[in-house]
Amino acid sequence: MNAMPKSNLIKRRIVYVDDKVQKGLLIALVTLEVLLIAGTLWMLYLQMGKVVDANLYRVHFSDTPDIYPLLLKTALVGVIGLIAINVLVLWIAGRVWIRHVDSIVKPFRELVRKVEVLDFSEDAAIVIPHKVVDLALAWRHTKRQRLLKLRMEIAKLDELGDLSDVEAQRRARAALEAIRELLPNW
Repeated sequence: MNAMPKSNLIKRRIVYVDDKVQKGLLIALVTLEVLLIAGTLWMLYLQMGKVVDANLYRVHFSDTPDIYPLLLKTALVGVIGLIAINVLVLWIAGRVWIRHVDSIVKPFRELVRKVEVLDFSEDAAIVIPHKVVDLALAWRHTKRQRLLKLRMEIAKLDELGDLSDVEAQRRARAALEAIRELLPNW
């Protein structure tokens, strides 16, 4: 059983959130929720006050309607309204979040498509800069530089011509060694 030394353990911390956008959405949702609950409670207070006032002096009448169904109906209207507004607000927040994620993922997908066809040409400036896209662009830039160096080394081999000369063979070996170092280690 091979035990991996502790120095080789992966110490990378991956964060899958976008703090700026999520913080804004969270503050907006909490603020809206507090206002919504306060408004609902105020509306319930006014409506229940009207129901109680309308039935306060009818206690002695026997044919008066029961107050409990009226209170329950008022409470249900308030709760259903609260739930409906919450669902609407969460749907809007989801749309905002999806739009933000798509604005990051779309340029990243374009970069991946270019890599799939080995297109390492220079990229135009990305409209919405993001850490993920910046990292992908930096990686593509280093790969582009490596491929350009590889192309130059291969061009050196074409220039050698006849390899019967000892000096030409030495230069060919040096070029092949440089190519070997530029190629990935698979």
